[in-house]
Amino acid sequence: MIMHSLKTKTTLLLNWYANPYHTPIFAAKALGFYADEDIKLAILEPTDPSDVTEIVGTEQVDIGLKAMLHTVAGHAKGFPISSVATLLDEPPTGLIALKSSGINTFHDITGKRVGYIGEFGKKIIDNLAQHAGIDQKDYQAVRIGMNVTDAICRDIIDAGIGFINFQKVELEQLRGDVNFLRLDQLAGLGCCCFCSIQYIVPDKTIQQQPETIRGFLKATQRGAAFTTEQPDEAFELLCQAKPQLRNELYKKIFLRTLPFFSRSMLNVARDWNKVNRYMQHLNIVDSKFDITTCYTNEYLPVVPYSDTAPIACCI
Repeated sequence: MIMHSLKTKTTLLLNWYANPYHTPIFAAKALGFYADEDIKLAILEPTDPSDVTEIVGTEQVDIGLKAMLHTVAGHAKGFPISSVATLLDEPPTGLIALKSSGINTFHDITGKRVGYIGEFGKKIIDNLAQHAGIDQKDYQAVRIGMNVTDAICRDIIDAGIGFINFQKVELEQLRGDVNFLRLDQLAGLGCCCFCSIQYIVPDKTIQQQPETIRGFLKATQRGAAFTTEQPDEAFELLCQAKPQLRNELYKKIFLRTLPFFSRSMLNVARDWNKVNRYMQHLNIVDSKFDITTCYTNEYLPVVPYSDTAPIACCI
């Protein structure tokens, strides 16, 4: 196991290429919040986002980012991982299509090509189609990864799964009017928490390096507060680290993402329970699966960091 200090990097693997919804992490690093906790953070980007759960689960990195649904699935597959915090609260995921495609309701996928990110994306589409009475042979499911916008623009697919605060914004800017069908509403979940983005850690790292995890989360929570309180400065820090993001499109994506940044970073039991029921519905886990083994709030600060000293010890 890596011994962490300012001489040895702590590795964080993003769930995708660095983009505006990673701003709290880049802001915290630029402002020295990780250094304050004796952490020298190396931020890594995956070649294939689908590999992140396995890479974290096999202890090749210290910390990773992955959606709640994939965290549960990885745990069910036997990867000893746990979510220790939340980056994004309920970013709505949905089926995105140009208005010109004629896809106005889910039933309109008949005869169309539907793009999905990974294996669970296909399970979700096929399950929704089954409940809508659409035979699998009546639409084509195409695995396109996270490149939904590009696949639609290149006419590889007619619709695809993506975020309301990211791919929908991209497609609107590039091609005009867009339809967005929220998957949580189509699936009857009442929330889109299965796509909340989590900080996941190998259980062995949690056991052997608890203070590193505590320090990382304290610094990251400071970064989340800075991002929501001083968004213009935070986005500028992101662009200094990643100059390719300094344009109007990514600024718009950042602004659309602001409402979804979790300030408390807490794992919310209600959301995990909803995801657990949905995962049971998809037959990814069974009724005996203990969802509480997938997450912990033990390593988050009891009281969020503040630059302002309290004027009283209690209220």
